[in-house]
Amino acid sequence: MDALLRPAGAVAALGAALIAIAVGAAAPLWAAASWLALLVLAGGAAQLAVAVLALRGRRLRAGAVALALGTPTLAWLAGLVAGGAASAVPLVPMLAGSALALGASLALCRPSRRASHEAQHARAEPRPLAALGVLAAASAVVATVTTGALAGTEAGAFAQPHGAHGAGTAELAGLDIAEHAGH
Repeated sequence: MDALLRPAGAVAALGAALIAIAVGAAAPLWAAASWLALLVLAGGAAQLAVAVLALRGRRLRAGAVALALGTPTLAWLAGLVAGGAASAVPLVPMLAGSALALGASLALCRPSRRASHEAQHARAEPRPLAALGVLAAASAVVATVTTGALAGTEAGAFAQPHGAHGAGTAELAGLDIAEHAGH
């Protein structure tokens, strides 16, 4: 069971990292809380490192995983308690990132059961189809949560809707560029 939960936790950590980095990237918009933006960005980088290491199969200490995955949430909560500094931080993306980080922590920090030597050898690796199914299901859930959360960030506010091409021109910083010109 541990072998099936580790990739799911790593995918959840990756989703949490993407959200934390997207939220922290909007730091110029909350200039009064630049310390908070730096902590959220650093936490996002730490979450990304945990995700990569877990996907590579590295065993990480539970304290290090919990600290890395909890840094953006703890920084955000500290900003709320400190008084208004975190009020500019988008609520829904931070809640989604916190939920993914909590799920990843539970999956990655789960204590492994110590069994006898014979039982450890008798326990086989998970079947490839089961591992693929768990990875696909975890990826689908994390992608759904992460996409919705990223839409609530500053970068998501400026994203082009899928399937929409506008009226044939795109205006970028005062430039009038014909869309699809020449093909």
